[in-house]
Amino acid sequence: MYPMEGEDWLMTILIGGVLTIFGFLLIPLLAVYGYLLRVIKRSMEGDPQPPSFGDWGDVVVDGVKVAVIGIVYSIIPGIVFAVTVGGSIAAMATGTRGGAAAGAAGLTVGFLLSIVLSLVFGYVGVAGLVNFAAEDRLGAAFDVGTITTIALSREYAVAWLLSIAVFLGAGIVAGVLNIVPFLGAIAGAFVFFYAQMVAANLWAGGVTDAMESRSARRSSTGEESPT
Repeated sequence: MYPMEGEDWLMTILIGGVLTIFGFLLIPLLAVYGYLLRVIKRSMEGDPQPPSFGDWGDVVVDGVKVAVIGIVYSIIPGIVFAVTVGGSIAAMATGTRGGAAAGAAGLTVGFLLSIVLSLVFGYVGVAGLVNFAAEDRLGAAFDVGTITTIALSREYAVAWLLSIAVFLGAGIVAGVLNIVPFLGAIAGAFVFFYAQMVAANLWAGGVTDAMESRSARRSSTGEESPT
């Protein structure tokens, strides 16, 4: 498995897990984000070994950029959630039977719509993040043309679905570990960080394969790449 390819993989997992535990302090969380961006970059360069932690200032700065990208992609799902759910709660607060019924229906629709939008924007947002890692400029995270190409590719879709499976598996393991109070939660942080490393490697591979397939199709059809 990818995270265990490096010689100091255990130390990397330990550091990442500790940072995850203290993620509520924000700076450690940003360091995790920055490190995962480094994983994506290293993976896209074809290096089979995960990077080590280091250059903490740069890692945190990269983490801020990752957070900004995530916030931008979460704006629309967040607005829809606030409007639909907030409106439904307001309708239920009227105390009337009609308001309660309309509020309950709106609440259900609002939650479902928010979940769907979160998945869609999460899917596209990850493609944007990897494109940012590839080009090392913030605008690349919102390059509609390139991101659309990536998002519609089979290679990226498969990689993203595999990453979801990895997170679900990590969630199951963490749930089992939580049987042991406190210690289970701590162990779960290390499991989740490990899963994030695997997912980042999958995303990088999916986007790389998607872009290589695109280039191969262009070459076979004689189409020139845009400059």
